[in-house]
Amino acid sequence: MMRRTLLSAVVVAAALLSLSFGAPAADRPAPSSLAAFDDEVGAFRRVVRQYCAIVQDMAKEKDLDAAKQAQGLTLLADARKQWTAIQKTYAGKPPAEYAADAQFKARLQDVSNALEDMEKALAAGQPRRSMLACGYGCGLFVTMHEENGLVYALDRLFHLRKTIKTAGSVFKVRGLDGVRPLLPALARQRDEAFLAALPWPAGDGRNAEYAAALRELSAELDDLAAAVISGDTAKAGDLLNGMTALVNKPYGLAL
Repeated sequence: MMRRTLLSAVVVAAALLSLSFGAPAADRPAPSSLAAFDDEVGAFRRVVRQYCAIVQDMAKEKDLDAAKQAQGLTLLADARKQWTAIQKTYAGKPPAEYAADAQFKARLQDVSNALEDMEKALAAGQPRRSMLACGYGCGLFVTMHEENGLVYALDRLFHLRKTIKTAGSVFKVRGLDGVRPLLPALARQRDEAFLAALPWPAGDGRNAEYAAALRELSAELDDLAAAVISGDTAKAGDLLNGMTALVNKPYGLAL
């Protein structure tokens, strides 16, 4: 009787384990490769970056440029096609690094929705609105990475670039007094960019170019801090005027 009771308990426990873990491992899809996922997402984001550069120019112009609008829409159509393929491949079979992320599938759809917003706004002749939707879409990738404990040089530069742009804007309305409180954030985010792994595999020549661009940016940030601390308004203004273009160089190389 004792042996039968123990055997029954083992059978019940096995059944509960089966219910808890779902289908046998052989029936569950193997996780996708993070490297493959990143490569496909990177190719997609490079197309989106081309589109974003166009709408940024359009947003500064008084009249709608139909040729640029058409070019932007063509790029977006290509990007949406790429993203649809990425969703199809990975939504149900995420890389192991995202396996515990219950929002992974929804995150991919969020990007798809952002692409739709970009396209609708540009088609309606609203490049600024389309540009803002692009910025939101880029931020979705940063959030997805950071909330899953993944560190990318591109994401670190995303934060640094945003603070640099903020510094440039606040300088125009508050001068050095507006920039001074941002110096600690600029220094910290610069250091975080240096601490992130190089964006390309070992031996890839783009790493050296990226590192050089990051060092150049770092030197300019040091010069900015010195100018702000010494009260040199003219020097700080000159540095801030060119700093967005300067941070865009390593940002582009990291992508």
